[in-house]
Amino acid sequence: MLLSLYAILLFAVSTCSARYSWTKRNSTGLTDAVTWDSHSLFIHGQRIFILSAEVHPWRLPGNPDLWGDVLQKIKSNGFNTISFYVNWAVHYPTPTTNGGQGDFQEGTYRDIQRFIDEAKKVGLWMIARPGPYINGETTGGGFPGWVGNIAGSLRTDNPNYQEAWTPYMTSISLLIAKNQITNGGPIILVQAENEFSASADHNIYMQAIIDLYRANGIVVPITHNDQHAGQAGNFSPDRPGTHVDIYCGDSYPQGANSWAQVQAIYYSAHVANAPSNPLCLAEFGGGFLLGWGAVPRGGTGYEKYSVNLTNADYENVFYKDAYSQTATIFNIYMLFGGTNWGQTVEPTVYSSYDYGGGINENRIATPKMNEMRLQGLFLRVSRDLLGATLIAKGTNYTSSKLIHAAELRNLDNGAGFYITRQNASTSTALTTTRLTIDTSIGRIVVPKSGSITFDGRESKILVTDYVFGCSETRILYSTAEIMTWTTQVSASLDIVWVLTHLSHSLEEVDYIVFYGPPGQTGETAFRFTSAPVISTPSSVSSDFINGTLTISYSFLSGSQFITIQNNQSMVVAIVLDKVTANTWHAPVISGEGDFGQFFSIGTNKSILVAGPYVVRTAEITGNMVALTGDLNGTTTVEFLAPSNVNSLTWNGVPASLSNTQCGFFSSQLDGASGITLPTLSNWKVLGSLPEIDLAFNDTSFVTADLTATNYTNLPVLAGDRVLYSQQYGFYGGNLIFRGHFNASGLETAIVTTVQYGFAGGYSAWLNGIFLGSSQGDATVSSTTNRWLIPENTLQVGRDNVFVILQDHTGIVETSTNGGKEPRGIRGFSIEGGSSNFTLWKLQGNLGGAANTPDTFRGYLNEGGLYAERIGAHLPGFPDSSWADGSPLAGGGVSHAGVNFYRTTFDWNVPDGLDLPIRLSFTPSAISSNFRVQIYLNGWQIGKYTNNIGPQTLFVLPAGILRRKSINTLALSLWSLDAAGASIANLEIVSDGIFSTSLAFNDYVSPDYTAQQHLRPAPEIVEAM
Repeated sequence: MLLSLYAILLFAVSTCSARYSWTKRNSTGLTDAVTWDSHSLFIHGQRIFILSAEVHPWRLPGNPDLWGDVLQKIKSNGFNTISFYVNWAVHYPTPTTNGGQGDFQEGTYRDIQRFIDEAKKVGLWMIARPGPYINGETTGGGFPGWVGNIAGSLRTDNPNYQEAWTPYMTSISLLIAKNQITNGGPIILVQAENEFSASADHNIYMQAIIDLYRANGIVVPITHNDQHAGQAGNFSPDRPGTHVDIYCGDSYPQGANSWAQVQAIYYSAHVANAPSNPLCLAEFGGGFLLGWGAVPRGGTGYEKYSVNLTNADYENVFYKDAYSQTATIFNIYMLFGGTNWGQTVEPTVYSSYDYGGGINENRIATPKMNEMRLQGLFLRVSRDLLGATLIAKGTNYTSSKLIHAAELRNLDNGAGFYITRQNASTSTALTTTRLTIDTSIGRIVVPKSGSITFDGRESKILVTDYVFGCSETRILYSTAEIMTWTTQVSASLDIVWVLTHLSHSLEEVDYIVFYGPPGQTGETAFRFTSAPVISTPSSVSSDFINGTLTISYSFLSGSQFITIQNNQSMVVAIVLDKVTANTWHAPVISGEGDFGQFFSIGTNKSILVAGPYVVRTAEITGNMVALTGDLNGTTTVEFLAPSNVNSLTWNGVPASLSNTQCGFFSSQLDGASGITLPTLSNWKVLGSLPEIDLAFNDTSFVTADLTATNYTNLPVLAGDRVLYSQQYGFYGGNLIFRGHFNASGLETAIVTTVQYGFAGGYSAWLNGIFLGSSQGDATVSSTTNRWLIPENTLQVGRDNVFVILQDHTGIVETSTNGGKEPRGIRGFSIEGGSSNFTLWKLQGNLGGAANTPDTFRGYLNEGGLYAERIGAHLPGFPDSSWADGSPLAGGGVSHAGVNFYRTTFDWNVPDGLDLPIRLSFTPSAISSNFRVQIYLNGWQIGKYTNNIGPQTLFVLPAGILRRKSINTLALSLWSLDAAGASIANLEIVSDGIFSTSLAFNDYVSPDYTAQQHLRPAPEIVEAM
């Protein structure tokens, strides 16, 4: 259904300078571009609230053009910074990749320079977090699979470990250095390590990272992210020993299953551990991770957070509480989580990394972003808050002890901020109160009449002695929240009131926007030296007593304009109910120079816009306002412009204008029409487990003949060989083991212990006969099984082959076994007789990490299945000779084993439309044990595990979908049950349709023909 939205656009240019007093600042001693004091960060001498969004470049698979889409949505919703990990594992498949320089291939998800360039283009500062260890719920915590093979422990001063990380950290630090703010880039902070504790050997290692940064030209402040909300003080500059410049904590304060009380620990931890620093929270929960089977099957699973536990109400209460404790460097983890595609996942999570973030996995800006935009726009213009001191907090400020208030006061100029909420932040009660505040005219109780209402989980930032605009108008207090303020230059206000009351022209008009929940009331008091002239709607009342103009109003649906003229200045107060405020934006008008897109550094110009789903850019050229963005329905645009503006373009298309009341212009923009989604049919099928056949030729497989391991914490349990896949260059995906032995006929069973990671599993065959399967879950990562040998299975006096197909759910982070946990067979033995395995062959992804034929998508894209090795997942693979067969009910796998399915579909979406889609699985009976890998145009985009879940919706990434040519969808279907398995149903579903300025270009990824000469010649394998 098309929505009718109303948008108001106000051209606003702020030429006013901020009010600052001189303050002593700290620096690295290498640059004064980024400095700090105990309150906030300074960029080029100006206090800046760092409102940051965590984004990981590799988690948006396919076309890096889509980075720009996500970053524009972040900027347009109030953020001024992004924080990003660099994932060592995706850049260094081997220690010597590209002569030790690593793989940062242009035009791929590994193109970190492009990612940085996109952020600068949008106007976002950057916090670089290259590790070398990042955690991040990615395979190995960012360590390449080969790192675990080294002798000794990781994340210490172990020389072997230092030798491993130095080439990567050298390459990435040089790249970061050339993109620092001092070189015209957007990088303002660089983190060393992550969530790490100080100790003798740790300190040496941490100092080596810091020294390498400085040696390679990093001059901006170095930070560290400490766990436990910053209470430990690890590597703080205010503690002796190894230290960084700015100490940060992280916190995930929301309950896992129910709403929690806010954590009142950040300020006290800050004072105790890093008082010379601003209070920095390098990770603050924007949602939280979910493990295998953590919630019932359905959706991505993360709906638990995005629509419930960490929704917009959570942001409203928990984020503002952090501000009340003086946080001014605040990074939300994750704002856009993205996808754990291919083998980039680690065992505690699954394919979706949506995280409940403000921008969901399919690039949709959720309702959470409206709340963030309101907060971000306020923080952007309220610089007095950045120098404020926490005076006190508690329930003594309010007439109701059910309401908590924290008073922050800027001691230089007296500006005050009272951040208020329910004392029990879990409360859903409707509570009213009055607030005792200190102002420039003394202590008063507000509002004068009525009360302040808190409807459940709600927080308000209420100001006193708040000075705004070029007129430097003082708000004595307001019980309504401020969204933003801006100044309009050379306005033509064709308003009856102006014509009646003003005899002079005004060059500058200050606009300030207030908002509150619908049905609640607000009261705002301004200070003037003489009685102003005021015009209000009939719903608004006012009085002027002893220099104070008090305005009282209700938050009615829509907008209310109040004009106040005093001497030569004019203020327009705009009162919005919060539903309407959620449709307002304030895009930046770019200035000149390197940082023209960065508000308060390169420009103070902005436009106020209400209505559109996303406003990406705004420009003023001559007499034309040019906006770009996205609409999620038909939108009527109304705007008030300078006298010389008489035209509007939206996404480059001129929009017809008409005059409306009070001098506004109006233009209606049409929304997008519906699109018919493709259906999935005409499947082709190939058997994909020929390796269980006794006669299969495995001479091309790797001979697993190692007898020693550096995984000394998890040694071989039984057997005379090491069958750990990492030691043979396989770091992810399905693994196939073939063990050979000469049977005497007395053998009765084979015993194996397989380490596969949480929710992993394996199936076993002997001479082609299925023996059974074993699986883990969210807490089980390995199993030991005794496989009885059925009668008439052995070939006495001849070669017998025992086959294991193992799933691989990623390499552990260092929180598990210090990061040194192998994948593969930890123990093997034959019971009965005296036979032993004489040969073990192993196959993972073709060529392993070192010699993958698909260097474009990378070594983590594929696993070891036959269909993957021959390239059957790639577009253009010749499948015409395959049998017809469906993975759905009535088809599927008839017994234990693997089939591979292919189909194609068209995605002919017109330019100017964004239609995010997903692949939806209808779960089969939970007793059916099967696993599916999903490939789109050669990219492995997800893994569905029917009996564990929870994920049933998988994003079909826009950066991989092809609009101008045919799309190839491929599935591997592995039944772990003797009875076989099928998928109940599959369909393509949409997340909505948006008209957009975003341009979609088909991403040119290598098809089968480009790799055919590097892969085995395909053979027909009968479907199982």
